[in-house]
Amino acid sequence: MSINETKSEEFHKTALIIGSGVGGLSLGIRLQSLGFKTTILEKLDGPGGRAYTKKIKGFIFDMGPTVITVPFFIEELFSLEIGKDNLNLPDFSSESLKSKNIGNTSTRKYVEIIPIKPFYRIYFHDKTYFDYDGDPENTRRQIKDIEASDLEGYEKFHRDAEAIFKRGFLELGYTFFNSASEMFKVLPDLLKLDAVRSLFSFTSKYFKSEKLRQVFSFETLLIGGNPLSVPAIYSMIHFVEKTWGVHYVMGGTGALIDGMLKKYHELGGEIQYNAEVEKISLSDKKTFFSKPSVSGVKLKNGKK
Repeated sequence: MSINETKSEEFHKTALIIGSGVGGLSLGIRLQSLGFKTTILEKLDGPGGRAYTKKIKGFIFDMGPTVITVPFFIEELFSLEIGKDNLNLPDFSSESLKSKNIGNTSTRKYVEIIPIKPFYRIYFHDKTYFDYDGDPENTRRQIKDIEASDLEGYEKFHRDAEAIFKRGFLELGYTFFNSASEMFKVLPDLLKLDAVRSLFSFTSKYFKSEKLRQVFSFETLLIGGNPLSVPAIYSMIHFVEKTWGVHYVMGGTGALIDGMLKKYHELGGEIQYNAEVEKISLSDKKTFFSKPSVSGVKLKNGKK
């Protein structure tokens, strides 16, 4: 059967997903549970994308992300079953904005997720360190030891990071932007929150201490971003971590990918490796006003 053909008595809708990273596997699980027959096309020889793992002489190395900051998103994914409604927006009531016990039955079948405390231990050049966690009192004590005059700045930073978290994560994170003009509509809000200057510049407004400026801006390094250039909207990471904590998958990120792949296969999904997409084919528009639809793909190896 070619990539563009489909036969299924259980599924009447089909989808091709390019890439088997966390996003691709999540989409596959979600579409399978909605009744789609999906095939994931992965250009590498294994799943994971940016969360790909490499095995060398018995050792396993995570090639990308290492921690989880919103674990209940993953728990919700593992709980999905065929026919179960899964398009509702997440519950962000005041009760949900609290640390949650993780590891429900659905999740434990696939992965073991554990909380980490402290979230990070940040070492400085003078061999001192800062234990970064979600406890405001512990944070204040350490700030006082480094630079007592920065305590007031921390309170302001915490307040402003919360405002960016509410606008940038709780609201805009679930807003569908269908055009550039729709994105420009939110720009005034981001400017008002000062969320478009660089993260390090934003953090420097609140802290005199170079150490504390580093402490409250370094997280973007973990997602491949430079604090000197990424926008200050990423300051919301501080509040995301404070709200739900930082967690680790036992066995590394590769174990999470393995669990997601297992769930995807259980729901009937298929995956092809060494299948790099070279071209996406579009069908002709039916009318002048209609939009073209995807009719298939061509792989780098020549398959269609």
